[in-house]
Formats: sequence, structure tokens, C-alpha cells
Amino acid sequence: MNNLTAEAYLKPRLEAFVKEAEQAGYARDVVIALLISLLDTDDFSAPITAGQGGAA
Repeated sequence: MNNLTAEAYLKPRLEAFVKEAEQAGYARDVVIALLISLLDTDDFSAPITAGQGGAA
């Protein structure tokens, strides 16, 4: 694993994803709300095992 924090790793990817969704015609607030909703599902709420994750 490198020295990037989870935030430093994910933020540029999320920004690019939201920008792409906006270019496809979706409102920014709708995209962000939907991402939050999707991340709050059981699929993404599995416990983190040792050695995964990272500082935010």
C-alpha cells in the first residue's frame, strides 16, 4: 500500500465521476445523493477486515 490517505486516493476519482455524470445530464446534487444512498446499502456496509481501509 502506498502513503496516500483514502481521501487522497478517492477524491479525484469521485470528482471525475460526478463531472462525467453532470456531462451526461444529471444534476450534481442528485448524483451525490444517489451515491450516498448506494453506499448506505448492505452491499457497501460489510465490516472492514484487518489490513484494509486507511486513514480518511
